[in-house]
Amino acid sequence: MGIKKLLIPFAFCLCGFLYAQTESNSKYLTGNWNGTRDSLEANGIILNPRLTVFSHNFVAGTGSSDYAFNGKAQLDGKFNGKILGLSRWTLVTKFEYNFGNALDGSGNVLIPKNTAVTFPGFTTGERFDISSVYFIYGWKPGNQVLFGKINMVDLVAGTAYSGGSGLDAFWNLAFAAPVSGITPPYIFGAISNITGEKLKWTFMVYDPASVAGKTGLESPFSEGVTLSVSPSWKVNIGNSKGSHAVRLAYSTQDGTNLYNLGDINPPVDVPLSDKDNRFYVSYSFNHPLMTIDKKHSWGLFGQFAISDGNPNPIDFSFQLGVGGNSFIKNRTQDKWGVAVYEYSLSSIVDDSAEQLGIPLRDEIGIETFYQYWLNNWVSIGADVQIVKPILKNSDTAVFIGFRSSVKF
Repeated sequence: MGIKKLLIPFAFCLCGFLYAQTESNSKYLTGNWNGTRDSLEANGIILNPRLTVFSHNFVAGTGSSDYAFNGKAQLDGKFNGKILGLSRWTLVTKFEYNFGNALDGSGNVLIPKNTAVTFPGFTTGERFDISSVYFIYGWKPGNQVLFGKINMVDLVAGTAYSGGSGLDAFWNLAFAAPVSGITPPYIFGAISNITGEKLKWTFMVYDPASVAGKTGLESPFSEGVTLSVSPSWKVNIGNSKGSHAVRLAYSTQDGTNLYNLGDINPPVDVPLSDKDNRFYVSYSFNHPLMTIDKKHSWGLFGQFAISDGNPNPIDFSFQLGVGGNSFIKNRTQDKWGVAVYEYSLSSIVDDSAEQLGIPLRDEIGIETFYQYWLNNWVSIGADVQIVKPILKNSDTAVFIGFRSSVKF
């Protein structure tokens, strides 16, 4: 498929927004809603509608070339209880609607290439979910408890130099929200953040079963419970300060339900495991390499993780990259990045595939992107991903994508 055809839907979606270059400094396309937006925010109500569209093309690798145009419409809401005298309480909600066709299985690649349209998930057609409905209780800066249905992809969106939910930074799930095999994309449970003098602690208790497309109240914790603790700390190197963290997670989930986690699909049917628990350990870091101002910088990030490998489908993963705000003068709002990942499936998956004559290997991929903000509410960007697929006999896969996002 030619590049012109690839660009047609992308250009079509942008044509109505190009005048943005001469607009004022409004944060949103629809402005202040004649003062209504300010009035709502003064009463603790924040509503952020957003539409993001993607033009994605599989241009090289095993299988015929393929093309997809898709997108995500969402409404994020925060409702602080201060108007009711409950200023320490906040309700967070998110409504998501995915549309269009996805590049599902192209090139025999394991890790999803487009995080935003992977969740709440579809192959073709449409999908709707209320992916977040949770309360936050905060008692002082840096100390809070969250409980309810929580979109974990969004929760790590603010990670320095990666994250972004697939909307603002990297597309690939390996960088937007690394697959652990122990934390579903949407969870039902509680998270507590406690900030001490030297360490910040994050404690998690959640249902190990994914609640994508569910409320979380259907049969909570019927498959067990997952416990997680993560201390993080600051490290000074020269004149810059980075962040480091270790995470330890343990789950009692029955191994027979292992592969219904909702974020990856191994290329073969996997025999049931008789183990009733699993563990996961990770070390992650980010460190600024160039500080532009108090709010903008770019730097290095990475994560190394291991697990028991049985019943966890992932026994090792690695991500390393550089990115953040743009290095181009007067373009600090733009985002860019280059990163590489490696994922190794557990021996239980490798052995099953070998018996079926489908040899596997570690999947290794690299991604680079640039997202250009025309003003405060509309952006356009391009993305390239090159992947050595999990299937050993597959050719290197290449994907080219374009993304445009509008904040209403």
